[in-house]
Amino acid sequence: MSGTMEPSERPTRKIETDAELIRRVADEGDTGAFEVLMNRYHARVYGLIMRMVGDRERAADLTQEAFLKVWRALPRFQGDAAFFTWVYRIVRNLVVSDHRRQAARPKVALSLDRGSSAEDERMEVSDLSMEPSRCVEAEERQTALVEALNGLSIDFKEVVLLKDVEGYSYEEIGELLEVPVGTVRSRLHRARLELKNAFHRRVGGGADES
Repeated sequence: MSGTMEPSERPTRKIETDAELIRRVADEGDTGAFEVLMNRYHARVYGLIMRMVGDRERAADLTQEAFLKVWRALPRFQGDAAFFTWVYRIVRNLVVSDHRRQAARPKVALSLDRGSSAEDERMEVSDLSMEPSRCVEAEERQTALVEALNGLSIDFKEVVLLKDVEGYSYEEIGELLEVPVGTVRSRLHRARLELKNAFHRRVGGGADES
């Protein structure tokens, strides 16, 4: 019999749950456990922030700041909400503060793709096989859409991104934002209408006030 361990005999590496990692961080200040948590959620947090602020450098800085705040606040985490819901509220406060600081500055492009990777930054809207005139038109419409979305208030932009880009349910958005589902629905309706009108104004189609 050889000394090689059969596949069924090899020890399996245990994947710790969020709750186990959180306990180690909160009770023991375990930086290794926090690094695992951060790696688990980094792409998701960065993706959300990137879509909200539309700038790679600012998104990276805010992501770093968000996880620093998570590290400091984690001993106070009570588990009343899902861990990512709690993290999102920290992220949202940072983004709102950043939005206020940037309010007087020129708007920048915002990612609309569904990917969570840091490299997935822009929604592809033009097919390289298109005729040049169609490519130009598609790019112009994309620019108009991005500008219209950037022109929304932070509350409207947030709910559009969470529902139409990230795919969260009304109930999940309500939990993230700590508002009733009815508020989510009405806010999303108004946000979509404002986005539609702003888009049509930019492409020369007028606005629909209905």
